[in-house]
Amino acid sequence: MFRFGLIIVAIICLQLAGLQPLRAADTYTYYANDDNAPILPRLIQNIEISGLKKSQPRTVLRELPFTVGDMWQESDKATGERRLRNTGLFAEAIIHRPNDKGVVRIWVRDRWSLFMLPEASRSDLGKTSAGFTMTEHNMWGLNHNFRLAAREETGKNFTGFKGTTFSGSYLWRRINDGPLSLSFSGNSGRKIFDTFTNGQLSSQYREQNVGWGSQLSFAHGPVPGEGWSNSIGFSSSLSSFTLISGPPSSTVIAKHRNAVQAGVAYQLIDDNITWLTGTSFNYGWDIAHKGLGSNINVYRQTSSLSSHIPIWDSGSTFDFRISGGGATGSVEQDGLFDIGNSRGLRGYLPGELQGTYYVYSNLEARIPIKPNSNFHLVGFTDVGQIWNLGHPALGKNLIVGMGAGARLTLRWLVNGTFRTDASYGLATSNWRYYFGTSQAF
Repeated sequence: MFRFGLIIVAIICLQLAGLQPLRAADTYTYYANDDNAPILPRLIQNIEISGLKKSQPRTVLRELPFTVGDMWQESDKATGERRLRNTGLFAEAIIHRPNDKGVVRIWVRDRWSLFMLPEASRSDLGKTSAGFTMTEHNMWGLNHNFRLAAREETGKNFTGFKGTTFSGSYLWRRINDGPLSLSFSGNSGRKIFDTFTNGQLSSQYREQNVGWGSQLSFAHGPVPGEGWSNSIGFSSSLSSFTLISGPPSSTVIAKHRNAVQAGVAYQLIDDNITWLTGTSFNYGWDIAHKGLGSNINVYRQTSSLSSHIPIWDSGSTFDFRISGGGATGSVEQDGLFDIGNSRGLRGYLPGELQGTYYVYSNLEARIPIKPNSNFHLVGFTDVGQIWNLGHPALGKNLIVGMGAGARLTLRWLVNGTFRTDASYGLATSNWRYYFGTSQAF
């Protein structure tokens, strides 16, 4: 009897002990793959990169928020993929969490980086130009940028040759994989220089120009293009003018312009190839002074703030930018600000909106024709004003341009967004049409 009682007690104890494991099993979660499952902190033993065709491995490694010997953080995957996309070099970038041996595997797909683009333009005056630009966005596989361009002034309706200009630039990104970047640029040739009075063409000159410039930038954030940065530069140019038509202008003089530039910028952008999210800010100044060897004194300041706000997960965004600038000194001899163009206040011709102080805003809605499509439709409104000697452009209190356009992105091509816009200028009651590459801002 006693033995039977012990058996009963043992069975009851086993039943009670078995309740907890059963409950734990009831709450077990199954994960489809390792990337979805949370993992304990793990030491990164090695990093393996696959898919590279042109970029060097160091171009990938220097953008990562981790290295060999670090403990893996759950934020490393999203941060690393965003930084790799933001270089503009990769159509896809996927980072896998470390496996049980501590190996992080990264797969990327290079975009085609050599860009050859023919260019042509025509104004309402019949003035035309044509040329081409060649850009290599991934020189040496290190994300250096090399650019060459040639442009011919082709007279009225492409009927003649009025002058040729050549220009080039080189951007050395991340010297020794650090926070410093260095750029050089130069230009030389002849072109047509127009002067305007109250938005109307008054005279034309042939300008002979040669110039060069250099800029050094320092990134305070973890990588260039993320967080705050500063820049400083110097430029020099020589210009001479020969009157072709119209009355001579007192503002056109032979110039020797030496200037220093400096700026501060902030950027936190997520480049999703076909659409952007995030915020960027730029402020810069340019000083040309006789103490630097110039024959004019000019002080310029410009700034802009832009934001790209997602509307839906499909890639639709609301995008806005606010820009402003001002200049003092020999501004008319140096050149007035001109904001009537495809990247400024759309719907107006160059020469119609010139002055010494300006402020304007661009508002856009960018909507894909289907979720994550390469083709976006855009509606926009540009609002602002520019003043010359205190007088507003076109005698209006406010200048408005409204229109629509389209964007087509070739994912396999660096800087592969092509843009077309049609804009109606309310102040002049005229339509303007634009074709170009990349977003307006």
